Amino acid sequence: MKISISDLRALCLNAGFDAVGFTAPSLPGSARAGLGQFLEAGHHGDMDWMEKNQEVRADPAAIWPEAKSVIVLGMNYGPKADPLQKLAQAEHGTISVYALNRDYHDVIKGRLKQLCQQLHKRFGGDFR
Repeated sequence: MKISISDLRALCLNAGFDAVGFTAPSLPGSARAGLGQFLEAGHHGDMDWMEKNQEVRADPAAIWPEAKSVIVLGMNYGPKADPLQKLAQAEHGTISVYALNRDYHDVIKGRLKQLCQQLHKRFGGDFR
């Protein structure tokens, strides 16, 4: 069973994502080179996981060779109010936006699982 791009986009938006895009499971050579330069310069800090399996990270098809397309999702995790306004209140401490709510890893993972379950139920196949 096939699904239209607009129907797939609607499912993603209904799962709570704000931006939806589609692409092939490949990266241009410039992205691979950029990743290497980024890591060599140490810009990843103490996130050692970024260095592990660098070759696989630079080639989405190496992660999942059977993949035919990639759904790219975005979600605004920012608050409704402008968080910079709090900086003007010097008598109060300011907490980083990402630390104010539930861990965004958990929020996004939950929404991804929900979306993948819906897609699998309607169309079968595998999702990651």
